[in-house]
Amino acid sequence: MLISKLAGAFFCMALAGTAQVAVAAVSCPDPNTQATADNLASIVSYKQGPHQKMLGYFRIWRDIAADPTVNKTSMADLPACLDVAIVFPYNVPDPNNPVWAALKNDYAPLLHGQGTKLVWSVFVDTLLDSSYPNNAAGYDALAQHILDTTVNAYGIDGIDVDVEKSLSASQLKQATGVFHALARSLGPKSGSGKLLIYDTNLDGTNSLFRAVHADVDYVLVQSYGRAVSGLQNTYNSFKSYITPSQYFIGFSFYEENGTAWNDVTTPLQGSRAYSYATWQPSGARKGGIFAYAIDRDGVATGDNTIEPTDYGVTRTLISVMNP
Repeated sequence: MLISKLAGAFFCMALAGTAQVAVAAVSCPDPNTQATADNLASIVSYKQGPHQKMLGYFRIWRDIAADPTVNKTSMADLPACLDVAIVFPYNVPDPNNPVWAALKNDYAPLLHGQGTKLVWSVFVDTLLDSSYPNNAAGYDALAQHILDTTVNAYGIDGIDVDVEKSLSASQLKQATGVFHALARSLGPKSGSGKLLIYDTNLDGTNSLFRAVHADVDYVLVQSYGRAVSGLQNTYNSFKSYITPSQYFIGFSFYEENGTAWNDVTTPLQGSRAYSYATWQPSGARKGGIFAYAIDRDGVATGDNTIEPTDYGVTRTLISVMNP
């Protein structure tokens, strides 16, 4: 069953209990899940202004185009005020599944028209492909292969690299080399406007992060189930290497038959996800938050059925960060 949504969610003004760094107030003008002809320009303008961003991982196998007999939502339904939609591209082994054509021909143009960036997620293992030599030529070739099969293949806006393990010396050398090669086409050094994101459940002492921090636009820290009291210490491990606006913390919606992180509970104001939206690092202002399994927005912990969603929790948290 869907978690009840807060009344008047989209223009919620609550930011109680957290000290904020003074910035110009910016809010998204769209109270609905989809843009309209009348508010589209305002939505795009909002995304170009100073605000805390909302990112969301969409599990592509749960898109209605992947299996219309089971699934009940689509990337096309994502809120127009979402800043970055991240394709979590697993569990669809058939390259001819209609979802891939929908991603390229329907979702990418729609999201781009709303000013939403579309990014492809890969595990760090993708950068460790042993069929490519662990040298400069191999790094360039593997980086180009990754770009050609993701960003270039679908007309999207970047890559998110998921790092959840420590690497051997040889692996660190290769991953660093491929990251640097990707950074010539993506990220802040490239001038391309395309994103290169470092996504992790580790802290800022990780050797790969230390090696590639200057290559990335954003650092996404998977904070599922973590106590709010520990957020500052984790941030402290990153803060010497990135700006506060590059730093994002993330919660997870409940995956069917997945881990019960209990990040999203009722009432939403008392939930971990809400606390993440209002939390700020000491003396700074974070880049924003992200949600894993955004396609499960509003589904109660323990509910293993596939449910439709109106993305009400996501929209509320956007408005909490940007009242």
